[in-house]
Amino acid sequence: MKRSESCISILLLVLALTACGGGKQSAVEGKLVDGNGKPMAGVKITAAQVQPIKGYEQFEAVTGSDGSFRIRGLFPSSQYVLKPWSDKWTCESAVVRLDSAPQGETSVLSSPMIVRFTLSGEGVVADSQTGLEWVAGPDRDTNYAQAEQWVAGCNVAGGGWRMPTRQELATLYQEGIGERNMDPAFRTTGWYVWAEPGASSSAWGFGFFHGREFRTDSDNGRVFAVRSRSR
Repeated sequence: MKRSESCISILLLVLALTACGGGKQSAVEGKLVDGNGKPMAGVKITAAQVQPIKGYEQFEAVTGSDGSFRIRGLFPSSQYVLKPWSDKWTCESAVVRLDSAPQGETSVLSSPMIVRFTLSGEGVVADSQTGLEWVAGPDRDTNYAQAEQWVAGCNVAGGGWRMPTRQELATLYQEGIGERNMDPAFRTTGWYVWAEPGASSSAWGFGFFHGREFRTDSDNGRVFAVRSRSR
């Protein structure tokens, strides 16, 4: 009789744990790389549940030397958002939305998470692919002379900034990305940006609405400053 009661107690305990979520777990594996496809080690990856269930809201892991990571404890067949996290920068374009694997299984990302553009707390956008750093100027209509003046006086993150060339601006163009065909790290509502060299009557600009350079005497451009990436 006592043995029967003991078995029933164990069964009830198992059922209770299952009802509370015991054993309801899945995992996800992936890899984090920079704009040149090189592994990024020591970066935290968070997995936040879109519709939070208590105990399964958020998990995290740190990438290994080869950029790989594995996050355990996810609620099965539930929507999560993966994103890299750093106390030095943010990266909106590397965010991945996925459905977690069924219970007891592991889903593997079909492609690496890519961190090309990062935005620092000082407002510096670093491009790991080209090795350039950028600062977006005031988000207002600007003529070429005003753009030159702003860049000359820019001392963000130690200064050393200059006007970008048309070729450098072209590296930022990504059709269909963000609201202006460029990474969302660039905070601007303008469609074209001034380029070096210029002239008072007709200066060069780069249009992000069509991805081409052109000459204009307009006064509603935007200004970006650029420099070689600091090491």
